[in-house]
Amino acid sequence: MRVRNIVLLGISLLLIILNLWLFNLKPALVSVSFDPDLFIIRDTTQIEKFQFHSKILDHYFSRQEGWKLNNKFPSDPNLRKMLFTVSNRVKVSRALTGNEKEELLKRNEEMGTSVTLTVDGNERSYSVVGNANKTKTYFIENQEVYQVDIPGYQDFLASIYELKRDQWRDRLVFNGNWRTIQNMEVIYPEKSDKNLLIRFKETFYEVDGLTEIDSSAVVAYLNQFEYMQANERISVGFSPAYDSLAQTPPEIIISLSDIKYKLPIEIRIFPQLPGQNIRLIMDQDDELMVFESKRILPYFKSRLDFAF
Repeated sequence: MRVRNIVLLGISLLLIILNLWLFNLKPALVSVSFDPDLFIIRDTTQIEKFQFHSKILDHYFSRQEGWKLNNKFPSDPNLRKMLFTVSNRVKVSRALTGNEKEELLKRNEEMGTSVTLTVDGNERSYSVVGNANKTKTYFIENQEVYQVDIPGYQDFLASIYELKRDQWRDRLVFNGNWRTIQNMEVIYPEKSDKNLLIRFKETFYEVDGLTEIDSSAVVAYLNQFEYMQANERISVGFSPAYDSLAQTPPEIIISLSDIKYKLPIEIRIFPQLPGQNIRLIMDQDDELMVFESKRILPYFKSRLDFAF
């Protein structure tokens, strides 16, 4: 019995020593597997440039060029803010290994986005790819694959790295209201009797052709153009039907002169195509965009709509 107790005591001591060794070893193993902050940019004011490349993407924007997309079009400030937020808060949740890692490397070759980020003069490149269900995001650097997320944020992070050039463009078309608009003209090329001219004179607006006006109707109409955003900017080639439509006369032309703009803003609205619930619009620079039809209909007014 005594010998047995001694053996049991020895085994117990051995197990205690083994557990202590494993306990001390575990943090070391975890610490070298990956750095949770591997991709974090702590000071986003040091970000100078983002570049995106894939089989279908080839665009960039930089601080030096005023964040213009390919140094041509203004980029969407809200999307930029989101990208900067991701860069500042993204965390590595795990490092992939084995078959799972190989599958993601293959998927990245097929559809991943190569991102080159310039921070304080230093370039860093990595790839971004999502899973097929668009629920998980992976960053790949030096052939190592990391699943990333933002704690408490459930949206698909990879989506912002998959945006096409036009999707990055600023959708703001005009931002004025009854306090800033000086002159507004609505022209119906094929129905000139419906043309409308609203002008600010001394203390309030006048509607050409009317001696008495409904002032509240004028204010409500002009305020519709405050923070006017397109659903999406598009380029030639987006749709053959829209390319053809853009070569035809518009249904209505709206010209807005505002104290905040050096030159008038022009909005040319084209006829709605059969079976479509969106409208094609062209601005004064011949840039194309689309709007939901229901958002456009309230713009179709004539002088009689403002008669008192």
